[in-house]
Amino acid sequence: MNKDKILKERLKVFEKLLNAGYNTDKKIMDMKIEKIILLSNFSRAELMIAVEIKQALISKTLISFFSGIDKKD
Repeated sequence: MNKDKILKERLKVFEKLLNAGYNTDKKIMDMKIEKIILLSNFSRAELMIAVEIKQALISKTLISFFSGIDKKD
């Protein structure tokens, strides 16, 4: 998948998180996947991206994550 498509998908999920009330670093870091599953507007792939956003925020690699840069790069 090219980097533009990766960025669009990740930003789309980030926007869904914001619209669902996950609008601070703390709320995203404290987010439980069980609560996200209850939100009907998230596909399985989007749930995985939401978890990746949480992990990137916790590991302080959010910009690299949104840039599509792999940890090995």
